[in-house]
Amino acid sequence: MWAPNASRVEVDSRGARRAMTAVGWGWFELQDAALEAGDDYSFVLDGGAARPDPRSLWQPHGVHSPSRAVDHDAFLWTDQGWRGRSLRDCVVYELHVGTF
Repeated sequence: MWAPNASRVEVDSRGARRAMTAVGWGWFELQDAALEAGDDYSFVLDGGAARPDPRSLWQPHGVHSPSRAVDHDAFLWTDQGWRGRSLRDCVVYELHVGTF
């Protein structure tokens, strides 16, 4: 995580906080976070309020709530039969320069 103005960053998950290691230039890391798919987690900077991961892929309870860890390899795709749609008569992009 990049937090250039923080002196301490922790990961808050499953009711426990784990300190991240400062590795220089504002970057912090945690090698063994032990997050599993479905775990909710937040970051805590300098003992302040818990914050969601700004790069998370899922925030099931909104952008101000904890993030949730995702395992993309475990996702079961069910769209193998989808063939897309014809681009004939489709408008891919339309710009009205007069509105600017």
